[in-house]
Amino acid sequence: MEILTVINSLRESDKYIKTIFSEGGCYQFHLFLKALFPECKVMINKEMDHVITEYKGKYYDITGEVQSVSIGCDFNYLTFGNISLVEGWSFSGVKLLSIDECPHCEEPILI
Repeated sequence: MEILTVINSLRESDKYIKTIFSEGGCYQFHLFLKALFPECKVMINKEMDHVITEYKGKYYDITGEVQSVSIGCDFNYLTFGNISLVEGWSFSGVKLLSIDECPHCEEPILI
C-alpha cells in the first residue's frame, strides 16, 4: 500500500475530510498515517500551527505530498516538549461545519 494512495482515498471519501484534517486535525492525520506506516515522523512548522508527516524522505499532509519543505526554516521535527501543544488540536474544538441553509431565512446551519 502506498502512502499517497491512502491519503487520496481518505481525502476523496467525504467533502469535509480535507477541511477537518487541515483546520485543526493535522496532528490526528499524522497519527492516522503513523498507525499505517510506523516509520512516519511528525514535523511542525515555524509558526507552530500545522504539522506534516515525514515518510521515506518525503513530506505529507491531507493535501498529498508537500513540496518545498525546508528543514530548519519552514519545518522542524516535533520535540517532546511540544507534544502537549499538538495533542490538544482538533477540528471540532476550533471550527464549525455548515451543513445546510435554513429554508426560511437562508442562514447557514452549523454543527
